[in-house]
Amino acid sequence: MDERELANHVLEIVDQTAYRVAARQVIGVHLAVGGRRGFDLDLLHTAFSDVVRGTVADGAELFVKVLPVRHHCPNCRTNFEATKDDCPCPECGHPHTEIIGGEELRVLNLDIDDTAA
Repeated sequence: MDERELANHVLEIVDQTAYRVAARQVIGVHLAVGGRRGFDLDLLHTAFSDVVRGTVADGAELFVKVLPVRHHCPNCRTNFEATKDDCPCPECGHPHTEIIGGEELRVLNLDIDDTAA
């Protein structure tokens, strides 16, 4: 999923949520993205600004939290976080661990302007 697809997906969630809560103006979108998703943060901000133009989120600020990649060691059954895809277990040193997280995409919160008419 490239930055524009990601931004469109986020906008879809924002639109649905804003409709459900009868929000007229979204001024901020707080997003959590897994560290395995290959994306450029600057391009995501640019794509988001483009796709929200003319919507309930026009002009909204995008706040992105990059989540760590989570691993599981099949040898000692330890779960741990790391910054890269391929790394040994920090507990037992086993060289082959399984990735169990890092692809997430969650809209955590929307900041809504209650004064918008």
